[in-house]
Amino acid sequence: MSVERPTLDTVAKAAGVSRMTVSNAYNRPDQLSAATRERVLAAAAALGYGGPDPAGRSLRRGRAGTIGVILTESLSYAFTDPGLVQFLRGVGDEMSAAGQAMLLLPADADDDGSLVRSAIVDAFIVCSIRDDDPAVTAVRSRHLPFVSSGSPRLPAAPYVGIDNRKAAVLAAEHLLALGHRRLGIVGVPEEMPVAPDSRVVRTRQGFAERVAGFVATAAAVGIDPDSVVVAYAETNAVDSGAEAATRLLGRRQRPTAIFAVSDVLALGTLSAAASLDITVPGELSVVGFDDIDEAAHSRPPLTTIAQDLREQGRQAARLALGLVEGKTTRSRPWRPHLLVRESTAVAPRSRRGTGVTAVTGDAVVRDLRPSRPGATH
Repeated sequence: MSVERPTLDTVAKAAGVSRMTVSNAYNRPDQLSAATRERVLAAAAALGYGGPDPAGRSLRRGRAGTIGVILTESLSYAFTDPGLVQFLRGVGDEMSAAGQAMLLLPADADDDGSLVRSAIVDAFIVCSIRDDDPAVTAVRSRHLPFVSSGSPRLPAAPYVGIDNRKAAVLAAEHLLALGHRRLGIVGVPEEMPVAPDSRVVRTRQGFAERVAGFVATAAAVGIDPDSVVVAYAETNAVDSGAEAATRLLGRRQRPTAIFAVSDVLALGTLSAAASLDITVPGELSVVGFDDIDEAAHSRPPLTTIAQDLREQGRQAARLALGLVEGKTTRSRPWRPHLLVRESTAVAPRSRRGTGVTAVTGDAVVRDLRPSRPGATH
């Protein structure tokens, strides 16, 4: 025999009050005396009534009190990526202050956009999604306010983020000014496997833009783009970064400087150099990207492109909340900056024949001093 689920009406009858009084006990407790609310809640508990249906309540109020954050990566990865964690902390700061909730939606598990279309939210923050992703199409179909962050820059939506190409130029110019001409990059491929089920997802567009900006800057001073070797890490993780850097450092003409498209990969590069007894920055300079907390505490402290991801998260949330309230919002441009620490230095001299070539700025100076047995340069 089936048992009917209790409703507002059955609770109202049991408590001897109106249906509206039961609703107020949950939604507007300030409208009731403490004794009346206690009587209603006691009757509800006795009947096994858990309160009004949240979805129905949202429809009646026209507000969910929740902002959806759409991520490129899986949820398990989201909690392991320090940069993404910083961004989400910033979103959380603003949502908590506003008494609102945050719903994480993984685009990698939403092949047809159904998660986005069924999400009970007031607005979306689209975080580092490719513009042709089904999740973006689903967001547009909802006709709800949304903010984009990282990538892509979507028409008619506020944007929070940096120009990744221009940011990578800062890293290249820094290394070139130090005299480095043998350059390597630790990057992330366009597609990345996701554990534990070996699905493959597309990675953030910004990673590829960072590689392109770095290589173009090197080419502008006469360095053959094909000589800037890119080693792709399997995932954006320290161990994968170390493996990719090891391949670069095992080359016959190993780079004197490596640019990693994230600090996580740069930390892996430092680990690889240490395991190969390559001194940083004496024999190898390393530049990362993001300025995560660990960057300042690595050995040596990491030179990196800083972009304040936590504050970007705060701004994205503020913009989304403002759109929900019908406010006209404007996103301000973000300007990353080069944060020079101890992982970069002037390029080491390299032996060539009987002399040593030292590179300073854009000039190549040939040192023709004869080598001496046992001499070091």
